[in-house]
Amino acid sequence: MNRQRILNYIAFPILGAAAVLGIYWIWGLLFLWWLVPAVISGQAHFVFEVSRSKDPLLFWAVVILWALAGVMMIAASLYPQYAPWLV
Repeated sequence: MNRQRILNYIAFPILGAAAVLGIYWIWGLLFLWWLVPAVISGQAHFVFEVSRSKDPLLFWAVVILWALAGVMMIAASLYPQYAPWLV
């Protein structure tokens, strides 16, 4: 089993526990993590694959959506008094 596959198996229960316990910053980091390969490769996955070269408007909309979701979830953990407004 390669390293990526092992990390997927580790991340799955962690993300499940974070969802049940309401730990938003872990999900925020995941959304921000997804930005890096999407911007580098020019391909993002929304419902289906979105290519920067074929549909730049939708690609950047998805990337911005992920960035906002990530920042909002991290902010909800840092500033819980504003959490209902953030998530």
